[in-house]
Amino acid sequence: NLSITDKQFRQKAIDITVSVQRAYWDLAFSLRNLQVQRDGVSDAKDQLEHNKRLVDEGILAPADIIAAETQVANFEQNVYSALEQVNRAENALKNLIAANRQDPLWSESLLPTDSVELQKPKTDLPEALRLALENRIEIEISEVSKLINEYDKRFFKEQTEPEIDLTASYTSNGIAGTANPDAVSFFSNTESTQKLNDVISRVNSLDPGMPQISPLPITPPQSVSPSLTGSYLSSVTDIFANRYPTFRVGVTFSFSVDGKTQKALLAKSLVQGEKIDVQRQQIEQSIQVDVRNALQMLRTADAKLRAAAISRENSEKQYESEKRKLDSGFSDVYKVLERQTALMNAKSAELQSRIELNKAIAELQRATGNSLKDNGLETRLRK
Repeated sequence: NLSITDKQFRQKAIDITVSVQRAYWDLAFSLRNLQVQRDGVSDAKDQLEHNKRLVDEGILAPADIIAAETQVANFEQNVYSALEQVNRAENALKNLIAANRQDPLWSESLLPTDSVELQKPKTDLPEALRLALENRIEIEISEVSKLINEYDKRFFKEQTEPEIDLTASYTSNGIAGTANPDAVSFFSNTESTQKLNDVISRVNSLDPGMPQISPLPITPPQSVSPSLTGSYLSSVTDIFANRYPTFRVGVTFSFSVDGKTQKALLAKSLVQGEKIDVQRQQIEQSIQVDVRNALQMLRTADAKLRAAAISRENSEKQYESEKRKLDSGFSDVYKVLERQTALMNAKSAELQSRIELNKAIAELQRATGNSLKDNGLETRLRK
């Protein structure tokens, strides 16, 4: 039971580790997304000033300034939303790692220091399944349950058989004490014996022709053996000197008349063993599904990140191209602002894809049972 409890604690530690990883990457995304939104506001303000110069030069109409100002206001709203997202993500992470609500951590700002550009692990399906079946806590708990069941079956099977117990014991006694001067023994009392003999003599004299009753022998006073007198230390000495040993030997034979209870317990343990075997197969299949899903999540996140990077690069090119067209009079403000918004969204999408890849890596670590090892953590029983 202690082994199972230890493994359950490790499973809880893994679950907490994965939750902390997810919350950590959520906070990392929120902070970087906040910077993206602030950069967007700065870029929108630069575009606004640029548009004002074009209006002064007569290239743009004054109404185009309103559109640029609206863009700045919209981007500022995004900054406020990003700030709220940072606060929520930070509170979620603190809730997982702070000891209690009085923890000084609640008064601090959290700043992720790990790089968000993690390398995708090069693990194929067979290797991931092998690691999962070796490391998953569910497998270890199933093995311990199987071992306990084997002991139960052996014990209950033995209970159905007749039982012969051979017992033997050896003791060394300490016998010593102080004689009681007031103690009286009936048979060693001379006065009492003499009185009885007087009665017997009178009875015999009543009818001399009858068989005579023999008088009782007078026993001399009894004395206590010197070996039986002494202090507590004498008793202890008797024990270690082995002066008064006692040997006991016995044989006990027992059996159940019908054995129904023992047979029922044995049958129950056999059924439990079959149940554990079936559960083991279900656990292995569930782990296989878990690993497959984690690998697919990893591949999908990696593909989405590559696509998001291409989209962001193209959005940057389109935005710069549209600005040059505007300066040459071949475009309008609305197309520039549209490209600007698309670039902002592309940057956020790329960052989100990067974070989703990191979460997928954490999920694969959990699915293969390596969350503690890969993050330099371990659990130990307190001695």
